[in-house]
Amino acid sequence: MQKNCSVPTDTILPHVVYQDVAEALAWVCKIFGFTEHYRYGDPAGPISGAQMHLGNAWIMVHRARPGLLAPRNSAMERRA
Repeated sequence: MQKNCSVPTDTILPHVVYQDVAEALAWVCKIFGFTEHYRYGDPAGPISGAQMHLGNAWIMVHRARPGLLAPRNSAMERRA
């Protein structure tokens, strides 16, 4: 089995979905003090996601897409 080197194995990693990942990363860094650990996606396109950390706390930020909606859109879809 290959060892996961990106995040400590005993860490819970919540995944948070945003419409605009670049805007979300800037906001999470400014408001909460998170630091970007790893960014991924097509270099020519929008950011797909990123791993962020603040001390020993980690989150994964994802771009919304069909089947993976931001909370605002998810709630609106349930009402429709």
